[in-house]
Amino acid sequence: MRKKICIFLSVIFCLITFANGNYTSLLLGDSHGNIYYSENIYEKHPIASVTKMMTVMVAYDRIRNEEIDLDDRVEISPKARAVGGSMIWISEGAKLTVRDLIKATSIYSANNAAYALAEYIGMGDVDFFVKLMNQKAKELGLENELEFYTPMGLPPSMTGKPMDRGTALGIYKLSLEALKYKEYITIASSKEDFIQDGAQRILNRNKLISEENGVYGIKTGHHSEAGYNISIVAKRNDITTITVVFGSPDAETRDRTVLTSLDKFYDEYQLKKLIDLSKPMVKIDIKDGEKDVIYAYPNEEFEQLISKNWGVKIRRTYIKSIEAPVKSGEVLGSYQLIVNGKEIKDGRLYSRESVEKNKFIDKIRKIF
Repeated sequence: MRKKICIFLSVIFCLITFANGNYTSLLLGDSHGNIYYSENIYEKHPIASVTKMMTVMVAYDRIRNEEIDLDDRVEISPKARAVGGSMIWISEGAKLTVRDLIKATSIYSANNAAYALAEYIGMGDVDFFVKLMNQKAKELGLENELEFYTPMGLPPSMTGKPMDRGTALGIYKLSLEALKYKEYITIASSKEDFIQDGAQRILNRNKLISEENGVYGIKTGHHSEAGYNISIVAKRNDITTITVVFGSPDAETRDRTVLTSLDKFYDEYQLKKLIDLSKPMVKIDIKDGEKDVIYAYPNEEFEQLISKNWGVKIRRTYIKSIEAPVKSGEVLGSYQLIVNGKEIKDGRLYSRESVEKNKFIDKIRKIF
């Protein structure tokens, strides 16, 4: 009976969570792996063109290993030209550089560019390239979170392959890895660019990119079975965040969900210096010293992203008075930092100066 009640409550919760129809999965976390908002982040979902994040990262791995070069010219095969979906215009027998293919894949989400890139790196074998994608997922510990069958993310009806799928958590972790590819992020943050020696202009399908929003990447995705997906990188107030949204009914709803989540987060959370090296924590009386008091400082500085609604306390343990002499660097106490009711850090309190013992003549002077 109890099990049936739990199942019933779980169903009701899911209905309440997704009753608005804005998305199937949502995750917002920072660039250090801390997750703040999450809904349905463990269920695998068709990821559509978000797949291309891995395609581009595998390409950059080969560039870093000097197996290919950005200036290599790639002849577009008939298979690449016939991929379908979002494509750049390519003439018969055209040769594009690896650089242009990466731009077209990252900015315009061109399926023919992604396929051509995979074909070139896989030496004509796209399935081999897909193995490289899944191998990298395994190296990142994401083999249970992400599964790739194509370099583009198109549905099985267009590829004859199984669906590229992943969890919101998996795409979040993949996005954290993508931040390490500075060249990729720079390209993905471009509102527009030119390829084929400037002959073709490509516009970014990510309409959220702007200085005002603080958004500068990474990848959108859409097809009929996936809905509208996105992985967004944003930076405001020196805080970098990643937002993943799956399964929105349209691009406007998806983008609105992202901006609402970002505004909520940046309004609620702030990066705060909780332990400041420049500020003493306690004052201790000195007996028979050249000075009457000495200040104790924390051993290290500490800052953390915290909610404005969280309470912050510092519990100090120290001796109230000490007899001279006191040496610089002497331990005078300890502290515990408590945030939102939980102890998250402890440390020691040190003196930063030496205080010598009063000489007899100094005692006489004090008396008179």
